[in-house]
Amino acid sequence: MKNIWKILFVLACVSCRSDTQKNTKTAITDTVKKAVEVKKSVDSQSQNKTIAEFVDYNDDGDYFLLIARRKNEILSFINDNNDDRSLLRGDMIEVLWKTDTIYIAGDGDTPQQAEKIISVKKLKDGNVSKFRKTYNKPLKYNWPQEESYSKSYLDKLYALVEYYVANTKNEQLQLLVKNRNEINYSIEKQTRGDKEYVLIGIATTEEHHINTVQWLYLDNEQDKLYEYDLVNDNLVEFKQ
Repeated sequence: MKNIWKILFVLACVSCRSDTQKNTKTAITDTVKKAVEVKKSVDSQSQNKTIAEFVDYNDDGDYFLLIARRKNEILSFINDNNDDRSLLRGDMIEVLWKTDTIYIAGDGDTPQQAEKIISVKKLKDGNVSKFRKTYNKPLKYNWPQEESYSKSYLDKLYALVEYYVANTKNEQLQLLVKNRNEINYSIEKQTRGDKEYVLIGIATTEEHHINTVQWLYLDNEQDKLYEYDLVNDNLVEFKQ
């Protein structure tokens, strides 16, 4: 009889442990599920979406940046995880981003909150993209050989002139684009009112004669572009 009671006691203990293990496993599973759900919820809440106009890439700093404009507001996003550089100024884009922590080098690696890109999607061609498709050939340019402009600076000027040509209200220049006539520009330094500018002359060649269509003045310090108004001899800021 004693042996029977011992067997029953052992079986009861085994059953008890089995139920405890099942309850423990169930509790762990429930905890994991809740943690996953919380993470998904947090990730979803931390993601933001905005539609803006692409302005430029800036890969010169510690963090790669994508610059965009939403109405009159300039937006700057950390763009480290995105290798695509195919967007052109004026393209409409959808940016999915989240707030993340970055560390400022040279400042004791001070942490700072920043908007970091998750993904970028192009929604619509801007005027530069349309210009490239219709004009379909590069602009030509020249500059005094004594000026040692870097390739990156020449590329910056090219993008600026291309943007101007694609958005100009100058009817003569619009006609050159429509007819796919040769368009070139010159680069030189010019002082006006005790201030130094980069003078850009947009021109076309007609019967071996250079015909300047528009003069532009670039203020490098303020990063502003001006059209030269020949009639009134003044500068009019080009805003687009």
